[in-house]
Amino acid sequence: MRSAALLPLLAFTLHAQPATPPLASPPDPKAIIQRAFSRQDDLFADARDYTYLRHQQMKKLDSRGNVTETETTDHEVTILYGEPYRKLIRKNGRDLSDSEARKEQRKMDDEIAKRGRDQEKRRREADKEREETRKALAEVADAFDWKLDGQEAINGRPAWIIRANPRPSYKPRSREAKVFAKMSGRLWVDQADSRMLKVDARVDDTISFGWFLFRIKPGFRFTFELTRLDTNAWLPRHGWLKGEAKIGGLKTYRVEMDTSFSNYRRFQSDSRIVSTSASQ
Repeated sequence: MRSAALLPLLAFTLHAQPATPPLASPPDPKAIIQRAFSRQDDLFADARDYTYLRHQQMKKLDSRGNVTETETTDHEVTILYGEPYRKLIRKNGRDLSDSEARKEQRKMDDEIAKRGRDQEKRRREADKEREETRKALAEVADAFDWKLDGQEAINGRPAWIIRANPRPSYKPRSREAKVFAKMSGRLWVDQADSRMLKVDARVDDTISFGWFLFRIKPGFRFTFELTRLDTNAWLPRHGWLKGEAKIGGLKTYRVEMDTSFSNYRRFQSDSRIVSTSASQ
């Protein structure tokens, strides 16, 4: 399932955008992408330094795309032994009852104990996963044909818009990079900081994970936006996805999910849980 975690970072879309005036000296789009993805290690590090709130709305859809069920959840995401942990604090706009809150606290206490016992093993597994992700991200620049598609301001920050289509002749060097051949779209890169501001992607062919136990169908779309904090850290701001997936070859899920991230707080590195420093 590690490849699934790559998708928000490897995004590209097919949507049309308003025309932009031609550039006097257009930069090399591949060079822009190489610079942006070379800084992804900073994103991994920054993510472990902050706690935040996550609000998510999930809609279940029928085969015609009609909404059959809607659920909203709010989680407080804290850091337990160097990894994020989501604690439910609100559901469908309602604060948890006392008994529900106690249940969530017990779950968190159990997870603290578990991670404390297994922290060395979990650290090795996390390091391995991050290394495999880095290897895949290092292939992005060569895996696509890149085209500069104009400029646009995202949250007030000027960005290059770069279109990507899979390069037919490209041969993936890592297992995780195989998904690149089945995606296309566009990516926005901050002109000042060379950071990804936004990605918007479409899956063009079935993507399978875990010996085909989890399959994402063509037409699956997602967007992902980052924001720059006052501390200069770049962290998630908003995510959206819509599409169809099949699990175990039997159960089909059709969903639309909208997720926002807010109230970032600096994590105190010598504390197991969360700091109380000022929020953004």
